[in-house]
Amino acid sequence: MAEEVIIFARSLPFHHLGGMEVVAWDLAVQLQVKGFKVTVVTTDFDEDIPVLENTPQIIKLKNIPKAAYSPGWWAETEKIIETWRTKDNVSAVISISAGAFSTLKHKKLFPNAKFIMQAHGTSIGELVSKIKTRKIKKILSSVKNILGFYSDAKHYSYFDWVVAVGDAVKKDLTSFPTTLICSNDKVVKIENGIDEYLFSDDISQRNTVREQLGISFEAKIFLSASRLHEQKGVDKNIDLFAEIKKVNVDAKLLICGDGPYEKQLRKKVDELKLNHDVIFLGAKTRTDLAKIMQGADIFLFLTKRVEGLPLNVLEAMSSGLPLIISEHLTFNSSDKIFKCKPNHIPFKDVQAYINTLSSKERRSFIPKKNTLSHSVSEYTSLFLRNSK
Repeated sequence: MAEEVIIFARSLPFHHLGGMEVVAWDLAVQLQVKGFKVTVVTTDFDEDIPVLENTPQIIKLKNIPKAAYSPGWWAETEKIIETWRTKDNVSAVISISAGAFSTLKHKKLFPNAKFIMQAHGTSIGELVSKIKTRKIKKILSSVKNILGFYSDAKHYSYFDWVVAVGDAVKKDLTSFPTTLICSNDKVVKIENGIDEYLFSDDISQRNTVREQLGISFEAKIFLSASRLHEQKGVDKNIDLFAEIKKVNVDAKLLICGDGPYEKQLRKKVDELKLNHDVIFLGAKTRTDLAKIMQGADIFLFLTKRVEGLPLNVLEAMSSGLPLIISEHLTFNSSDKIFKCKPNHIPFKDVQAYINTLSSKERRSFIPKKNTLSHSVSEYTSLFLRNSK
């Protein structure tokens, strides 16, 4: 079998920590671990990456806009694929979103490669979402999605496989009008995979984390980890914590992340006189976040919008953290998952749920299909499977 994999991604976690970026890099690293020679083509970035045994090769395209599609991106990625020296040895060319669109015209030069698109959404799905907001600015920006659909129409049919990262994306891909440009037969679902070895239910660092933060070993720690955007519901996490604090006097709330809503959130904490109990930790690397999760007790994510399979929740599940989450998420309620409306939080029910957790042992409860090892195995099976 051919041994090389080429991944085209306009941005990686070294540009910014988004879900798409994390998924792309994790896939690249684990394919390298499995024995493939992986090359990731991306835009330039400043961060230095330690070269480890399983670090994929990175080709940084310089003198073009960073973390964005541009005429320079399309020209340079086409040049790379056209002049690739070992075409016969390439097993797969993976397009993170539209990243590899300009390479498709040279697909016939790669006789042993499957061309695979990893779809995180569709132009039509985004269009509908913007219209539903009923906000003029959002609706006007939807013109870009109409143009995106036209671009998709020119490229989707050339991929051997189009991977939907979740149910919502698969539904959009297999519904009208996207079915006009993408055959249902080539759509497969491979859900986002979390590194279950990084985000594990190990709590050996629990006390160390608490010592570093100046928090007692007995205190109940709540954790929020997301971009600090109004729609992410971090303000609702703070509202809930303020009520919890009345009963759990030693409780603390850790907020990981940065974003445009941070100033308003800090003001809210100040108004609630919770400055000593709510700790803003800023943006964290995934390694640091995994360690912080060892020191926490309960994960909060009261997002105000519909989300499919957010990585932060999957990471918390993999770490064995019980969840208090928004009803807008697709996860089912269980003894580890409490769901509620962000704008109508039943505080008494939440407290009763918290009380049931006090004696429960930490155990990972992430579904196997959402582990990174499973996700990577699904991708490698596509390298060998004949497209329809």
